[in-house]
Amino acid sequence: MFKMIHRAVKILMIVFACVFLTSGCSNFDGNAIRREHAENYRKTISEKTAKILSDGNSLSLDDCVQIALRNNLGIKTSEIQKRIAKLEKKVAFSYFLPSVNLNYNYTRWDPQPKINFGSDAVAMHDRRIRDITWEINMTIFDPSTWFLYSMHQRGEEIAELIGKYVKQMTVLQVTTLYYHCLSLHEVEKALESQLTAAVVLGKAAGAFKQEGLITQWQAKQAKMLVLGRQTALHRTQYAFSQAKADLLVAMGLSPIGDISLDLGMLLQVPEKPLEELVLESLLSHPQVHIADREIAIEQEKVKVAIAGFLPRLTGLASRTHSSDSFLKYRNFWTTGLTGTLSLFNGFASINEYEAAKQRQKKAFVQREERALTLILEVIKAYLNLKNAEEEMLLARKYYDMESTHFTEIEQQWKEGLVDSSTLLSVLADKDQAQMEVMNSRFRLQVSIATLLNAVGQTNTEIKESKFES
Repeated sequence: MFKMIHRAVKILMIVFACVFLTSGCSNFDGNAIRREHAENYRKTISEKTAKILSDGNSLSLDDCVQIALRNNLGIKTSEIQKRIAKLEKKVAFSYFLPSVNLNYNYTRWDPQPKINFGSDAVAMHDRRIRDITWEINMTIFDPSTWFLYSMHQRGEEIAELIGKYVKQMTVLQVTTLYYHCLSLHEVEKALESQLTAAVVLGKAAGAFKQEGLITQWQAKQAKMLVLGRQTALHRTQYAFSQAKADLLVAMGLSPIGDISLDLGMLLQVPEKPLEELVLESLLSHPQVHIADREIAIEQEKVKVAIAGFLPRLTGLASRTHSSDSFLKYRNFWTTGLTGTLSLFNGFASINEYEAAKQRQKKAFVQREERALTLILEVIKAYLNLKNAEEEMLLARKYYDMESTHFTEIEQQWKEGLVDSSTLLSVLADKDQAQMEVMNSRFRLQVSIATLLNAVGQTNTEIKESKFES
């Protein structure tokens, strides 16, 4: 048995040496690694984007949210952190279990150790000795072990809550970018229509100038209107492309992908009063739940500091098998009990206990600070929502007024009762009112999403959909 174990140990040492030498001789080529990653990543993300958006259909807000919940890199990072926290809790639980070690020791003396016995020398040991020892250690009394395990339990819960919070913020980001894209798309279509109308008006102004009905300055003003509409259209198209790239990145896709959006079901305004929204935020928002667990962790740290004044007891047992023929008992047990009590460590334990209590107080204050911040966020979001509702109503009324005004002025212009400058000024007011109507409608949706996020009601449920990959 000893020979087999000795041979196995030699083989393992040779394998470890080969692995160490192989890894040590390898060279790190940063340029090659960067080139390989750049080429592979660009191909991978493009294929992934093309696969998810392969049907070419327009995406609703729910579609964009579902894609983001599956592919957003921040969400994936939080999920990895949750698994790490769960593993750390399992590591903390392992401190309650006994640890078992197998030790193998091979000793060779040259020359063989001997002791003088009269005129002769008597050998003390065999020339070669192989020892195999099984060691078992188990903590019998150490209160800090329980407290550390409880801390890791709260840490796992915090990781879960952080994952939920990251999802909520991702959904809010996607929602904001989604409505921003739709707003720019509506503005783009409106500018295209306005550009067409400006071209028609410019042609009419050119005809009037030839007949001497308007001055050269008024004709140039009509041309400048066309140029201004073209510039505004191009600026909006650039902004629309950038907004779509931001939305694709938030969804975890390539920013150079092609995406088409469709206005689906709009968000509904919460009907609850402000007091209920504030209370619901304090009850359900992930940040306050995280703060509760951070306080619990600091309380466990205070207990750990108190445990530093208590003794620690550890039981141990070992079973040894030796090949030494000079031993009367080649197999024997060793058992024992180890106790440690710190008598004086330079007042470190006392100061650590005082520091733990202060950190606990700090955690309480930070929770109050988070609660106040949440209340303020809910109030601001609620007021912004009410303001957005009023602005949308005002924008619609103003646009209706400007449309009626433009219809009247256009008729008077055709009859020669007003000049082109008046018509162009009224047209600019009408176009601006139209833009404000579109912007106010999407600002209202973003305000609703912001309020839901502040209250902690953002829906982060992952549904079964065609976008699952």
